[in-house]
Amino acid sequence: MPSALDIATTQIGYVEQANNDNKFGKWYGLNNEPWCAMFVSWCFVKAGLGGLITAQSGKGFSSCDRALKWFTLLDRLVPVGKAQKGDIAFFQFDKDTQPDHIGIVASNNKKLKHLTCIEGNTSSDMSGSQANGDGVYKRKRKYALVMAVARP
Repeated sequence: MPSALDIATTQIGYVEQANNDNKFGKWYGLNNEPWCAMFVSWCFVKAGLGGLITAQSGKGFSSCDRALKWFTLLDRLVPVGKAQKGDIAFFQFDKDTQPDHIGIVASNNKKLKHLTCIEGNTSSDMSGSQANGDGVYKRKRKYALVMAVARP
């Protein structure tokens, strides 16, 4: 059976339609909304691992904040330096106390202090929105942007 990371990798290059119209939001039942969390949930469910991420429903979660609170309650957080393939990274791009974005960890470069993640609803580079972009991309993120890492 493929892992959630394997499933996520097959989606690299997927691009949404106008107004956040995408297959992950349609699947979750909450289309036309920011969909990074629904993308992560979809990958876990498609990999047969939906039971590990039931923060909001049997389909996982649509909210980064709700997911982070749930993983915290279950004591499933690990230090960013110990992140490994298949973990879930929560990112903070502004100054508030809520996570802005989420992705599935593909690798952890401890020496350079960055995670490589597969992320939905982000931009392909730094010129677009990092938390509400247009597609699924493989991104490198500095540890400083990581708010938390969960091990499902």
